[in-house]
Amino acid sequence: MKHYMIVFLRSAISYIILLLFTRFMGKKQLSQLTYFDYIVGTTIGSIAAAASVDRHIDVFESCFSIVVWSVFTILISIITLKSIRLRLWIDSEPLVIINKGRVIYKNMEKAKYNMGDLLMQLRNKDIFYITDVEIALLEPDGKLSVLKKAEKSSVTVEDLGIQKPKTGVMVEIILDGTILYNHLQQIKKDEAWVKEQLKIKNIQDIKNVVFLGVQADNEVYVVTK
Repeated sequence: MKHYMIVFLRSAISYIILLLFTRFMGKKQLSQLTYFDYIVGTTIGSIAAAASVDRHIDVFESCFSIVVWSVFTILISIITLKSIRLRLWIDSEPLVIINKGRVIYKNMEKAKYNMGDLLMQLRNKDIFYITDVEIALLEPDGKLSVLKKAEKSSVTVEDLGIQKPKTGVMVEIILDGTILYNHLQQIKKDEAWVKEQLKIKNIQDIKNVVFLGVQADNEVYVVTK
């Protein structure tokens, strides 16, 4: 009976500490698990589980370890809000896997992603032909985001009697006040064009721009602080 009471108390302490710091770390742990989040969550969970049942492990040392891991995770989250370069290094950025029906194999190799994975995720989205895909992006959380070609997408009421508009994805040009020059090259624009767009929208300081993207119809979409 004493043994079970000890396990109960150790489990209760671990549970409370884990609950508190899960709340502090935010809901991203539940909704958008990247590789980094997955590793952190698994490690903290393993520490808590070991502290609950292994009497050779000091429960307070384990709780202190959970606190250290949680604090570092919170600090990294705060820093990545300020630094886009660190955020992209930790969480990575979406990779183009299919472009206009053509598989970009070098990006698949970079992501350690094989054709079986690709075909399975396409089938999960009711897509059985790669040539039906306009663009497919492998997100940092491992999910595949897919945009079908215009002629393969479902017809809506808005489409009836009108020509199907050109499809595409919004290209990110500015994130958190930083110009993404490789994305700028994709749309064949330069920094002077970016400054002109900001001027048109009466934005004086690029640091006030949280997001600037260009849609397929060349419409510029801006979010400012």
